[in-house]
Formats: sequence, structure tokens, C-alpha cells
Amino acid sequence: MHHFHHGGHGMFAYDINEIVEFLDIKEGMKVADLGAGDGRFSYAFKEKGAIVYAFDADDYYFKDMQAKGINTVKANLCKGINGDFDLVFMANVYHDLVRECKESILESLKIIAKSIAILDFNEKRLFGPPWRVKKEEAIEDMKKIGFELVKQKDLPYHYLLLFNKKIKL
Repeated sequence: MHHFHHGGHGMFAYDINEIVEFLDIKEGMKVADLGAGDGRFSYAFKEKGAIVYAFDADDYYFKDMQAKGINTVKANLCKGINGDFDLVFMANVYHDLVRECKESILESLKIIAKSIAILDFNEKRLFGPPWRVKKEEAIEDMKKIGFELVKQKDLPYHYLLLFNKKIKL
């Protein structure tokens, strides 16, 4: 099933199930969906049995999400977020966060996440925002805060990266 997002950035398509599969969401996992928007990923994670926290600056979709058992948190992501999550997921928000609040968001992630997943726009500029974070740059950012790339997947207009916190021996 392909989802099309009609946002301020034109249209992009990807298969949500393929992404959820890649992330290996398990029953009982605590997942933070940063910049959750309409909650399409939050719902998909919840279906897999995850305990989901949808973070967004805009609470427009929160009532619907709460009705489906998703925890909602209205938050300015630049001010940092609290919690302790098995996975922090960011779909098409990393380029904004980096532009607007790089240091604070990285500090936050360092503290709250065991794993981090980034789905963001690649270099193909048919649509999407004018600014991009190159895949290599995202990998470098995560390395700086102690996360290592576990696996990656290239989609037609996006890259998908999964990082785990390095365990210091």
C-alpha cells in the first residue's frame, strides 16, 4: 500500500509497510515518532504492538491518535524532548530539525534513544524541500553522538537509516 503525502512539499510516495518491516518493530517496544504529523507512521507502529509516543508542534491530529491508543506530546522539538525510547523515528523531519535546531535535537537524541531511524529526502529533487541533508551527513551527525549505522535502504526519493547507540565496553 503506497501513501501519498500532499504537504507543502509536493508529493512523495513510499510503502509504509516496507519501512515498518525494515525497522523490525516488536510488541512492547517504546517508539517516539518525532514530527508525527497525521500519525501515519504512529498508527503503523501501534499495529505492530509498539507503545507509541507521537511528538508534534501541532496537535491537529492528536484527538484521532489518542482515540487509537497513541500517546501524544505537543512539543517544540528544538527545545529538546524527554523520555526513554527503544526507537526514535523521524520521517521527513530531520532536514528541518538540523536546519532549525541541530545541537539541541542531537543532545536530546543522545539521551533518550537506544536506536534512531531517519527517513529523509535523497538528492533527487523532483519535489520536497529545497534543502537536504545528505545521507552521509546524517550518518556523520549520528556518529558524533555515539550512534552507529546498523542498516540502510535506498528508496526512490528517500534514504532510510537505522542506528544503534554504541555500547561502551
